[in-house]
Amino acid sequence: MIKAKKSLGQNFFTNVNLAKRIVSTVLSQQTGIIVEIGPGQGYFSNLFKNTGKGFLKNLIMIEKDDMLAQNLNTLFQKDIVINQDFLEWNFAELDKYSPENITFFGSLPYNVSKKIIEKTIQSKYFKSTAYFIVQKEVAEKYTSNPPQNNLLSTRTKIYAQTQKILDISPESFRPKPKVISSLISFSPQKEEYEFLKNDFTKISFDKFLQDAYKQPRKKLSNNLKNYTFNNDKSIVTILDKRPQHISLNEYIFLFSNIRNL
Repeated sequence: MIKAKKSLGQNFFTNVNLAKRIVSTVLSQQTGIIVEIGPGQGYFSNLFKNTGKGFLKNLIMIEKDDMLAQNLNTLFQKDIVINQDFLEWNFAELDKYSPENITFFGSLPYNVSKKIIEKTIQSKYFKSTAYFIVQKEVAEKYTSNPPQNNLLSTRTKIYAQTQKILDISPESFRPKPKVISSLISFSPQKEEYEFLKNDFTKISFDKFLQDAYKQPRKKLSNNLKNYTFNNDKSIVTILDKRPQHISLNEYIFLFSNIRNL
């Protein structure tokens, strides 16, 4: 039995009934390619293969741990195992597949889950709903809306719509984590924000959001005091609110009315 490495944030899934339910949810789209991030011992991978017969053409497993990757190569000889850190992996290897036919999934290490999700949903290969198991507290931040908005959820809404599907108790893992986990879905945002396709504008807007949320208990007029906006009554109304009360579209409206950007 391979022991989980604490340094890599490994917790192996062991709840077979819940795993089958999760796999069924992920495969409900019947996409032909599953990119599994951090498959570990192949617990979900095996269920994907057995459940997805008939439409699942390729299972691509990205595993950082050398020993686990070697074991996966033995267990899944007809599939693709990439022994690499997902954050360093070049998405170009997916160019041979249609983006609409790719589903991302992973039971993610808590310490890098946000970076993995960010890389996924900001890529051109994110065309189908992705599913990730993360810490419950983080899942609830992703799915927050006004009046409980936050920087993470606002940033994410640019690229994806989120939904928490179910909670997972620590008993479903080995070793047991100290926190509850959640399965969360990320579906491609239907509305495309054209102005964010420009790299300079994208960076500027991200800094603008960081400034807006730097003191969550303060009003936006305080947090954004270094910005000059066009004269508009609706802008004054928005600036009189706190950051968590503002929607993404309202932030975009404010950003588009900055005079000194």
